[in-house]
Amino acid sequence: MTFLGPLLIVYVVWGSTYLAQKVGLEGLPPLTMNAIRFLIAGALLYAYCRWRRMPPVTRPQWRAGAIQGLLLPAAGTGGAAWAEQWLSSGITALFLATIPLWIVLGRRVADHEPIRWPVALGLAAGFAGVVVLARPSGGGDAVAIAVALGGAMCWGLGTVYAGHAPRPASALAASAVEMLCAGAILVVLSGVTGEWTRIDVTGRSVIAVGYLVVFGSLIAYTAYTWLLDHAPPRITGTYAFVNPVVAVLLGWWILAEPLTVRTLLATAVIAVGVALIVLAPDGRPGGPDTSMACQDPGIGPPARRTSDRRVFSILRWDREPGLVSGRTERESSHHGWGGDGRRRRGVRRRR
Repeated sequence: MTFLGPLLIVYVVWGSTYLAQKVGLEGLPPLTMNAIRFLIAGALLYAYCRWRRMPPVTRPQWRAGAIQGLLLPAAGTGGAAWAEQWLSSGITALFLATIPLWIVLGRRVADHEPIRWPVALGLAAGFAGVVVLARPSGGGDAVAIAVALGGAMCWGLGTVYAGHAPRPASALAASAVEMLCAGAILVVLSGVTGEWTRIDVTGRSVIAVGYLVVFGSLIAYTAYTWLLDHAPPRITGTYAFVNPVVAVLLGWWILAEPLTVRTLLATAVIAVGVALIVLAPDGRPGGPDTSMACQDPGIGPPARRTSDRRVFSILRWDREPGLVSGRTERESSHHGWGGDGRRRRGVRRRR
């Protein structure tokens, strides 16, 4: 059980990122807050990669990283933070917990992957939980719910896209590229929407952003990548349905957010649905391939460690909340593709 410590870090830290975002909103608008977070975290990770002399990121990988940065951290995490202006941190976390559902549907459409009966039950349970949670409410809440679900859907689409995109061999480099691109996009969006005029920095908001950068984007992500190499995939994948429960409980305990019977019921139903998807066997060597993004809403899927090992990765913030997505340069070369996304000459396509 040497992986218990890193697993608890992933459980608690990624589950608490929604709480930190809620606190950060006290002094910083949502898009501005996440722009600062991703630019700082991305710059630190990128500087570390350069210091370790990791292979440079190619132009095609930067382009793919920009698309993933738009869909994953910018739309996914930025949308969640925007929705938290009207929704509680726990409720927002539950809507973002549907990311595995969108990934399954996206892979069904894009890759024609069959949906086995445990996964079908998980989809039904997950969306039933959303229906319970999103009961008719005021106009502001309805828009916030739509944005939160839209962010989850973008995260799912981004994860599916990442499975076909050229990615750096290093998971840290891939995350750095995504966060830097997302930060740049959010800077532009925050300026266009007039957020800069609403900045009123407080001590609590600064601490919240610092927590998101240091603990959410750096420490928890490091723990998660360690788990991918040292812990059983079924154990690592449990964060996908534990994180939302942690978020709901922390919001109730620290921010005094209401914990109603409806919220508890939706939490249980969504958690069961995600568990059915994450833990469902697919009959392939190495176990199930959930390919989810990290549950921290601020990190993209890490690059695969090996070509034949399947691991859980549904949200990446990494990611803030799971994930395996994207070919590494080693995998691409193995299949006849260079790290720049171009097919190598002299390599025949297998029929």
